[in-house]
Amino acid sequence: MLDGFSLLIGLGWALFGLLWIFVPFAIFGIKGLLREILAEQKRTNEILSRAHGVSPPLEMPEGLPFRPERYP
Repeated sequence: MLDGFSLLIGLGWALFGLLWIFVPFAIFGIKGLLREILAEQKRTNEILSRAHGVSPPLEMPEGLPFRPERYP
């Protein structure tokens, strides 16, 4: 019984190790695709706003990073 349980735990750790190795590559590999999707979405919004005669929303300036004040 202990040998079967140990095998199950070992397979779980092996699966975890493989995921630990491959997930970062998947995340970095999808960044370009997400940029393309975002650009296409902006283009679609622009086309739709022109088709309906609505002015596109104003670009909002980037906010400053939040920096909490020090305690006295």
